Amino acid sequence: MKKQIITYTYWRWDEESKRTLPITITAGQDGVTEEHIIMLSDFDHAADLGDRYEKENRDYETENKKSKFETDPENSTGDPIENLETSATDPAHILFEEKVDVPNPLVEQLLTLMEKLTPQQIDLIYDLFGSGRQLTEIANEEGVSTTAIHNRKSKIIARLRKLFAEQGIL
Repeated sequence: MKKQIITYTYWRWDEESKRTLPITITAGQDGVTEEHIIMLSDFDHAADLGDRYEKENRDYETENKKSKFETDPENSTGDPIENLETSATDPAHILFEEKVDVPNPLVEQLLTLMEKLTPQQIDLIYDLFGSGRQLTEIANEEGVSTTAIHNRKSKIIARLRKLFAEQGIL
């Protein structure tokens, strides 16, 4: 039986020809072992997964608002990054606003809408915004990834925004 040749191809920029060229390395040549090729393949796989997760979790709405603000500040609603903590429509801001003497009617509406969430979702909202716990702390406690907690938080906030919109509040 003939032994299978294991190779790995990567691409590198060639300044002289001004283009990207493939470079192939082969196990058993020039000191390259099968382990080297497996390691390089694993690195590529990990990088591809990282790129995929970054794309899946990307917030295009915020990026578009940021781009609009940078190109046309006069006709935008402001810098979306600067407005994250001060947005009057953000459920976290509404729930934990510092004004103690003046009751905010949106807080009552938020509490009513939160009744439509599951107990786990309500607990996560209170952990994050009421207790000020970090995503990593909650993730470690629950034995899940920080990304999983972040995704849950994003879904809960999106659900609350949708409920507010259905009520004609937003």
